[in-house]
Amino acid sequence: MFFTSLLALASFQTAPVAEPETLITVTVQKLPVAYKQAPVVRLEFNGNGAVIKCDVEKPSGSMGIDKVACQQALQVTLEAKDNVPPAPRSAIIAFTAEAPKP
Repeated sequence: MFFTSLLALASFQTAPVAEPETLITVTVQKLPVAYKQAPVVRLEFNGNGAVIKCDVEKPSGSMGIDKVACQQALQVTLEAKDNVPPAPRSAIIAFTAEAPKP
């Protein structure tokens, strides 16, 4: 009976969730030493498609970069139809360092 229960449980597992897409890329003079990866943020939108809430889901390793990621994400507006907010989503906010000046 236990084996049957495990088989039944396995059949109810959902498909893996797709990786979030890069929403924007921010260029900075220099990335902090603590920076390990592009942060993933969770965004919520209003009826005009503007971001109204940003939470860091997967930090970059740098609190400063994570803060800037949400500041930049709050400037994004997606298309909203009939005043219906876009669905909440996760997004990558990519960061790149400027090339050193010669």
